[in-house]
Amino acid sequence: MSMTRREAARAVAATAGSVSLAGLTLGASPASAVVQGRGSTSEKSSRKKPGPLVRHTGKGATGYEVTFRYYAPTAKRVQLKGEWYFERPSELAERLTGPDHLVQTPGLLPRQWRPGDVPAAHPNSTSPLWPVVDMAKGRDGVWTYTTPLPGGVYTYGFFVDAQADSTTTTGQLPDPGNPTWNVTDGVADGRAVDRSQIYVPSDPEFNGADHSWQGPTRGKRGKLRHVTYASPGHVVPADTNYLVVYTPPGYDPQRSKPYPTLYLSHGGGEDEMGWSTQGDLADIMDNLINSGEVQPMVVVMPNATGYASSAADQQEHRTDLIDRVFPWVEEHYNVSSSAADRAYTGLSAGGMRTVFLLLHNTEQFGYYGIMSAGLPPGTTFTEAQVTAMKQVSVYLGCGWQDPINAGFSTLHRGPFRAVRDLTEAGVHVQTDFIDGGHSWHVWRILLKDFLTRVAFLPPTSASVTWGA
Repeated sequence: MSMTRREAARAVAATAGSVSLAGLTLGASPASAVVQGRGSTSEKSSRKKPGPLVRHTGKGATGYEVTFRYYAPTAKRVQLKGEWYFERPSELAERLTGPDHLVQTPGLLPRQWRPGDVPAAHPNSTSPLWPVVDMAKGRDGVWTYTTPLPGGVYTYGFFVDAQADSTTTTGQLPDPGNPTWNVTDGVADGRAVDRSQIYVPSDPEFNGADHSWQGPTRGKRGKLRHVTYASPGHVVPADTNYLVVYTPPGYDPQRSKPYPTLYLSHGGGEDEMGWSTQGDLADIMDNLINSGEVQPMVVVMPNATGYASSAADQQEHRTDLIDRVFPWVEEHYNVSSSAADRAYTGLSAGGMRTVFLLLHNTEQFGYYGIMSAGLPPGTTFTEAQVTAMKQVSVYLGCGWQDPINAGFSTLHRGPFRAVRDLTEAGVHVQTDFIDGGHSWHVWRILLKDFLTRVAFLPPTSASVTWGA
């Protein structure tokens, strides 16, 4: 007889065996179960690189708890910064940040979490304002901190002998027991990332949203690769630039039908590593492809920083992308050269890159996904632009509480106005606004939505002539 997810969760707390829950095997005990998933480690891991422990307890606010561990025997103080302030949308005075107001989030801590709560920085901001807590030192030199967490992916980092608070980013250290995918024996291939990620399953007994599609790959795995290509005129690094490339499970360089390509852009302050670390790109793609929700595709994550010009429209990035990245990718991977088989999406500053490509290089992609960004102030569409945009699929998503909805500095007027302006011009826009702020929690969900609803799918609107 098959077991439901709810019955499985009850069984975990009641038996000393192991039960499959959300694609993970939980070795259970009467008190708790240690979950072996991405980012989590066993209790017998190296003392110097202990890594985090994820336990199913069936208790507390969420049914799961995580113990973060860091070995620093000579340190006087170790602090942990984690992506886990929460907001309760049902209790907010206003749901949508707008031009005349900012929705302020309460900064609920994990022990205050209830079903429906979502991660959101506090104070509400485009900056990563997350709680910083002190860890406790053990006799073995391992510092620990335990907290409940609901299901999902969380970014965290450590500060050793520092005076950190929610605004601090300088000096943050990743978890040596949970390194990023590009680190081997402590050496990074490409940029060394200053933070780590942990996945926590959802306990259906606590009515948590199911984010298992963000969890450890269930089935065959794709591959990530950090590459360098020639980019004359690029400043940092000089005359070269970087990509991270994802190839899908079972990638076949000789396949008769070339693969479609998703170009995925990072936000401000990030680079080519953003989506493959905080964005959890590989696990998300593996799971969506293995489940049949999306077709196998190659994903290219460019570095859009380091050009001579800092102009908002990033003409240099667009030229580099079209003139150098496209040919390099098409030479090294079995991908289609047709615009109909290319999609571009990005978050925040990457959303603005998407906007400028949509406005000025519409013929280069068949699908455009704008995340947490809008149209530049003063934008007016030419007749040619409108005609071109009607030939492609356009998607726009954002968090309801994201400050970006009010517009951001002089860069754009906000996502809601972009939907209005494009729609009034006759351009069909598929949208998704969800509870959340300017955070990776929102962008991971929007990526899945763009891929399963828009990218490489037939248009949702068409002229139809009915037969007699």
